[in-house]
Amino acid sequence: MDGLIEPNIHPILVHFAYALSMTAAASYLLCRVFPSGRWTQSLRPAADWLLAFAAASIVVTIAAGFQAYYSVDHDEPSHIAMTTHRNWAVPSGSAILLLAVWRWRTRAKSASVLFVGALSAAALALTATAWWGGKIVYGYGLGVRSLPEVTGQGHDHHHGGKTDEAAIAAGHDEMASAPGHEHSDDEMDDGHHDEMAEGGHMDGPGSNHEADAGRVSGAAQTGPPEFVADAFSAALRSGDEDGLRAMMAPDAVIAEGGQAELSFEEYAGHHMKSDMSFMTMMNVQLQDRKVFQAGDMATVISQSEMNGTYKGEAVHLRSMETMVLMRNEDGWKITHIHWSSSPLDESHAH
Repeated sequence: MDGLIEPNIHPILVHFAYALSMTAAASYLLCRVFPSGRWTQSLRPAADWLLAFAAASIVVTIAAGFQAYYSVDHDEPSHIAMTTHRNWAVPSGSAILLLAVWRWRTRAKSASVLFVGALSAAALALTATAWWGGKIVYGYGLGVRSLPEVTGQGHDHHHGGKTDEAAIAAGHDEMASAPGHEHSDDEMDDGHHDEMAEGGHMDGPGSNHEADAGRVSGAAQTGPPEFVADAFSAALRSGDEDGLRAMMAPDAVIAEGGQAELSFEEYAGHHMKSDMSFMTMMNVQLQDRKVFQAGDMATVISQSEMNGTYKGEAVHLRSMETMVLMRNEDGWKITHIHWSSSPLDESHAH
């Protein structure tokens, strides 16, 4: 089944549950608004059947949803979104199940105003559930296997070329969202970043950070997890593919803009070069960083502000990077990165 439906059957079942529930609610509402219509006599039993099928679909959909909840790979932000989706799904689905039982017991009579009102409210709650379901796929990339293979001329992974900052940020998740977390050099007290610009950003577009990247990547994996986040940024800026490869697990997941690359090789073949090109042109200042570590697992969440010019367009963004790491005998390895960003205007600039 994994080869046929990935990652599970939940996305298929949910369409039946939602469509049947909404159609049943609309049918009951029409029967109440037009009780004397000739077609009402045939629509009323049809609505009963629709609700019955909706209830059956909800049972299997929620079951498949829990299987997905406990099996799909995810990071902390997407876990929060998944939990919100679950917390909408269970009450709204349960409400429709209870209403289906109520209707079955009173099916000999027309549906009451109270019943139709309750079913309409449950259907609206189910709509919110469906919205969150789309959000965790298209907003967080959950269940996304990979980007399409590049054929022909391929797709130029633009980070700019738009007419305003909102378009830049939306362009392709605006890679700017991604590697933008440059860490303040003053926060590292072991001398790994002596040659980086004071204040934690680049000396300017096109600066050469190869020596810095080499020192950071050489020691980062044996230091604290946040050292790897800094080393990763330095390697992107200097175009150090070998350094990136050394820091990342072979099956690392890189997610941005609702899409994901499921290995370092896939990332290297798609967006890595454009990420390097983009970061070379950015000045990045770390605004906040949180590190959560439990044994050999760690999560580093970095919020940064980006400024620069890329392909003739001004870029001013707030960037969020979530990096998940696992420690083995060689030190820390990146297993997952999730990037997102939003445009900043002067009123929001730090």
